[in-house]
Amino acid sequence: MTEFLRINGHRGQSATHPENTLPALREAVRLGADGVEFDVQPAADGSVVLMHDRTPMRTTNLREVNRAKVGLPVNSFTLTELAGLDAGRWKSAEFAGVPVPTLRDVAHVFTDTSVRLVVELKATKCDPRRFVRTVLDDLGNRPNVTIMSFDREIAEAALPLHNSVGLVTNRAPSADDLQLFDEFHVNAKRIDRRLVEAIHHVGSTITAWTVDDPRTIERLHNIGVDAVTTNNVSAARPAFV
Repeated sequence: MTEFLRINGHRGQSATHPENTLPALREAVRLGADGVEFDVQPAADGSVVLMHDRTPMRTTNLREVNRAKVGLPVNSFTLTELAGLDAGRWKSAEFAGVPVPTLRDVAHVFTDTSVRLVVELKATKCDPRRFVRTVLDDLGNRPNVTIMSFDREIAEAALPLHNSVGLVTNRAPSADDLQLFDEFHVNAKRIDRRLVEAIHHVGSTITAWTVDDPRTIERLHNIGVDAVTTNNVSAARPAFV
């Protein structure tokens, strides 16, 4: 069993706040998260913004303000167009007017803090290495940053550029994977003690996603998982304070 289980807020405190926004990230930290996990994609002009889905439809008011672009991917929007969207009201009227943040916004908010930024680079039609370089440039020289992706090409492009690179996966990593990556972010349903031991054997860490049930979090802690990513930090954190 790991002595200390790290808690990451999944897209921030997304159980109660609009995912991938500054209020959600701030709230996760306020509730005691050790890290904040969020998704990034490039806009049409190369600026990096926080958004999970391929399009902005689900988490913004795009249908109301720009119906001509409904269904189009994030990288077809300029930063100005994305900045004009409301990324909060879909969750609650309390968050009306919350904008789509840029990665630079996040880096600025968490300057001089020990909070770990767990940055998932979404698969997109762009040069993987250029995408990684832009992300790292926007983060500056900030310590405590994980760069990770489901997309192997993006994850592998990050390896020579950063010292904490994670592979996000729905299944146990292969023997080759174990020799490549520093961190493994694995679907909690696929994690058992044998997998945890295999990952620790090569000196890497394992994070379980996405876990909201305190009993499941306790089980993962007991078999040695290093961190869990949760939608609800307020439910996950108290058991391990």
